Amino acid sequence: MRKYQLKLNDKDFNVHLRDLSGEEATLEINGKEYQVEISSVSEVIPEGVAPSAAPPPSGPVASPASVAKAKSGDTAAGSVQAPIPGSIMEVYVQVGDSVKAGQPLFKMEAMKMENEINSRLDGTVSAVNISAGDSVNQGDELMVINP
Repeated sequence: MRKYQLKLNDKDFNVHLRDLSGEEATLEINGKEYQVEISSVSEVIPEGVAPSAAPPPSGPVASPASVAKAKSGDTAAGSVQAPIPGSIMEVYVQVGDSVKAGQPLFKMEAMKMENEINSRLDGTVSAVNISAGDSVNQGDELMVINP
């Protein structure tokens, strides 16, 4: 995956992003490997820059009111957001399905890797804003799970 050369307080760091999923990342920093838990993902839009208009999501949804705009920044407990830009390969759940924490929700391809995104909580799927073949941006709300 990606390698970065960073400087923090005049100290150099070589960072290699080895693996990335919706829940965790594996980083190698100056030769030592770390597992990092990802608690949330959001997209920062610089001041003065208007967010791009996004087409409405495709696929089944619970109701028009439940469809969140892309890049909404909503990090509510049941919001399932794209961890990185990519394309949806397969969707495993639909509106009304009961899910358990750790259960795969969908598979996406990002940076030439296939990633299964799992539920973080037990609940019922109330919105599915994606279909196989869709392209998504980091932070897009892809699903909503009601606890």
